[in-house]
Amino acid sequence: MKSPSRLAALNLGMQTATMAVFESSPDRGLTLTGFAQAPLVPDPAADAARAGQLQVVLGEMAAQLGWKGGPSACAIPSQGVFCRFVQIPQVEPDAIGQVLFYEAQQNVPYPIEEVTWAYQILPDREEGKLGALIIATKTEALEATVEALRVAKLSPNLIETSPTALYNAFRYSYPEARGCSLLIDIGSRVTNLLFIEGNEFFIRTLPIGGSSITLALQKKFEGRSFNEVEQFKCSEGLIPPPGNYEGAKNEEVAEMAKMARTVMTRIHNEITRSISFYRTSQKGSAPMHVYLAGGGVSLPYTLEFFNEKLSLPIEFFNPVRRIKVGPGVVGASLSRSAHMLGECVGLALRELTGECPVSLSLQVPSLQQAAADHRRRPFLLAAAAGLVGAIGLLGLYYQSAAGSLARINESMQNSITPLEQISEQISQLDEEMTRLRKDGADLAAAPLLRAGWVEIINELNQRQPERSIWVTKLSPYPAQPGFVSGSDTPGAESTESATSGEDEAPQITGLEIEGLYLENEAEAGVVDQFVQSLAASPLFGITAENKDSVVVVRAAQSGSHWAYEYKLIVPLKRPIPL
Repeated sequence: MKSPSRLAALNLGMQTATMAVFESSPDRGLTLTGFAQAPLVPDPAADAARAGQLQVVLGEMAAQLGWKGGPSACAIPSQGVFCRFVQIPQVEPDAIGQVLFYEAQQNVPYPIEEVTWAYQILPDREEGKLGALIIATKTEALEATVEALRVAKLSPNLIETSPTALYNAFRYSYPEARGCSLLIDIGSRVTNLLFIEGNEFFIRTLPIGGSSITLALQKKFEGRSFNEVEQFKCSEGLIPPPGNYEGAKNEEVAEMAKMARTVMTRIHNEITRSISFYRTSQKGSAPMHVYLAGGGVSLPYTLEFFNEKLSLPIEFFNPVRRIKVGPGVVGASLSRSAHMLGECVGLALRELTGECPVSLSLQVPSLQQAAADHRRRPFLLAAAAGLVGAIGLLGLYYQSAAGSLARINESMQNSITPLEQISEQISQLDEEMTRLRKDGADLAAAPLLRAGWVEIINELNQRQPERSIWVTKLSPYPAQPGFVSGSDTPGAESTESATSGEDEAPQITGLEIEGLYLENEAEAGVVDQFVQSLAASPLFGITAENKDSVVVVRAAQSGSHWAYEYKLIVPLKRPIPL
């Protein structure tokens, strides 16, 4: 398919949305003709309204840039995206997809039918094996994003993840890079680390970002909302130099600077551990140059902080250094925001030049169906034309019978009127019966609501192994208000009768248990011992059929930590009404 000559590239960050318009040139280069950025509500509590926010800001940015429609591409944030590098045996090309599907089933921490996933074959690292990158994200969340884009008339031809788009932009922008380069992309919720070494690369995502500073400040400044603290951080924040910082305007600014440096120090510690992991497990080299990207590096003195900590040549990532800039782009605005345009540049390279080392695309079901419908449109139009002709002929026939039908209809209407009155009485009685059923169900559930959770917690205390494992978080599953069906819960077949029916109240059908297990001789088997103990309980519905799906997360013991995460979703034999 011929590449388009103009493209709208969208980077949908968790806190900032960016839209950039690019044009291709005859020499297969790119020209940036305009870009716009719009903030999203930063408070994580507003994530449920994210789709609506995107509809508004995308429409405003399209109007600002004069975008009247055309091909577009989208990069989704790393928040909620699973990324894993795997190695598989050398197999026939036709069997690679099947082998990687099995790998995705084993590695992705969600049921494979609930995710949209893709893979990219990588350069061989080890003789006799193939390397691959697998990415996956929840289909439901992806469809919500696509719907927001569709409402804003920006349905994308391509959906890619932020780290892979950044990698393509780096390879194009810095062809002279030698050795190992480290690209640090600090976003709102997460930090992406890209180790780039020749044709090889490695991605690691850290669950720390700019919002970690805001959360710490909100705890300190009681009574202020998340959004107020975020605005204060953006206007007055900075990363102070080491030692006693005396340049603060007041105590609040000084406290904010202190917490910002603390969070950045945590990020630096994770970067140091990631470098060691990359060199040992991936057989990579030590980074020789560092580049900073993302909205989280906008605080003053961030570059100086990492220069002090890493003791390496460091600079802000400039993805537009090899791209032409149109006359409509304000130079000062571009200079301030260039380090946040990497994803947009990577998307434009994919669509306008077609020459990128990574070509991962998430195939959204609704977009695939729309494309299939578009291909069938000519045949549907031809069939519709034939149908219209047939209807015209039938119309001539039925016109002659219209008079007779009108007389019959009048006679039937006279008979329907008394039946409608009886139907209305039946509907009223049915509503009364429904109300009485609901009241009875509420009374029957009262004893269970009073003692059910006490029994469950006591049972967990008795079933938990005495050593090497902790429970740090206990939550009902599912916990969403209005959730009726238990089909997403392991062992849901045992509670189907309790959750079926439109008139019954939603119920909790399982428990979500999170915790840590200590390094021990049994390794991760201590989690299996915990599950086996729970299976013997009369309260939990763990069976041979659903046992494999109870353990959602079970970190392997590596010797580098004192404790490792695990997560269980344990079905209840007796659901508890919400």
